[in-house]
Amino acid sequence: MASNGSVYFVLLLNGLARDCDEEYGKIIVDLFNATFQIGNAIQEMCKEMVNQKKEELCSILSLYSLQNIALVSRCKQQHIFSACGSVVLQHSKFLTFCGFTYLGLLTGNDVTSATHKLSKDKDADLLDCFPFAMDGASLAVVWTYMNGEMSEYTRAELESALKDVKDNHMRMWQSINMLRYVLSSTHYPWVIKSHSLDLLLTIVNENHIEETNDHVDFSSSAPQTFATLKAIESVMISAPDALMRKKAFASLKKVISMVPQSQRFDILQALIKNSIFPSLTAILLDLVKDEVSRESRQADQGCVESDQFQDGREWPPPWFSHALELVELILKPPEGGPPCLPDHGEQVLSALNLLRFILIIDSRGSRSRKMFAEETMRKVRSEWLIPLRPIVAGIQSESEEDGSELANHIMCALNPVQLVLYRCIELVEDKMKGS
Repeated sequence: MASNGSVYFVLLLNGLARDCDEEYGKIIVDLFNATFQIGNAIQEMCKEMVNQKKEELCSILSLYSLQNIALVSRCKQQHIFSACGSVVLQHSKFLTFCGFTYLGLLTGNDVTSATHKLSKDKDADLLDCFPFAMDGASLAVVWTYMNGEMSEYTRAELESALKDVKDNHMRMWQSINMLRYVLSSTHYPWVIKSHSLDLLLTIVNENHIEETNDHVDFSSSAPQTFATLKAIESVMISAPDALMRKKAFASLKKVISMVPQSQRFDILQALIKNSIFPSLTAILLDLVKDEVSRESRQADQGCVESDQFQDGREWPPPWFSHALELVELILKPPEGGPPCLPDHGEQVLSALNLLRFILIIDSRGSRSRKMFAEETMRKVRSEWLIPLRPIVAGIQSESEEDGSELANHIMCALNPVQLVLYRCIELVEDKMKGS
């Protein structure tokens, strides 16, 4: 049966695609071209069948095509667009025959529907042959998006689907989170990931988000969104050129800005706690600082001289405790001891800058509405700041005596840490004197 043949062929391609480099790429691309014959055979069988049998076979054809799009997208050909574009185009035609739309591919709903039709006991094992179907759904859209020679009809269809996505928050989250399959994988070439980020930035409509994101139920999307943000982080860390890293950072900021305000700190906190790169942690803490700035401005507008906000919100505001918890995570690591310097200097500097910013915000408020309790101030000074002072001074002194190029680099890196540390100590001690 044609569908059984496709299964064996896909298993073969799964192995070959891993070695689809420049040397053997043309041979393997030719092999992918042979997949059309199996696809055409399944398509002809679909035309002869009716009702449930036709739906099931169309589902097999669609998953088979998505799997092939994902696998051919792994080819490391220097000119992947010209080398593999015809393969993707042909399999996209099979998807159209099966009733797939760009909207269904963007959101992944068409893949879910096809999978559901084959999830019965007799077909369950068949689904294991198409592990990259979700990848293929996103990639089918990415290939169309990066095709500068698409037909007017195709362009109109894609633009219509993108508009539908932007006008519906649930679909928007589905579409953005679908891209995590491509961005998190180490198998796809950077040029594919770059265009995936371009598509993500196109999907995000910032003005629309700012107006409605506080009225959206985000809880069901949170785990997938966290995985998407981690995938974007992997591009920020590993991308070979600066422009792509900047594009990934812009994507990270925009996706975080879409998270409803009430859950934004939770997402940032989860990202920081799961970060193993000091430079990335520093960037995330800077985003927390931006969020603190935004929320404090909102609080200033709604604040009155009393122990409570007019609308009954708690004081100190929630962002205060969230931000302080993150500062403590860096300045007093949960594994014990002070932070590791100079290795973690970037994240320590960002944590100190965040703390300084919070202290300055609190200094602007009225005496009756201070956010720092006396006990908190003592803890900040004695447990977070003072233990750092001899460590930073000691490293600086050792570096001065060493005089090597590495030592000079360490001194330059720690100079701002020392300046901000001393400023934080001054601000804390001034507040303690005035309390």
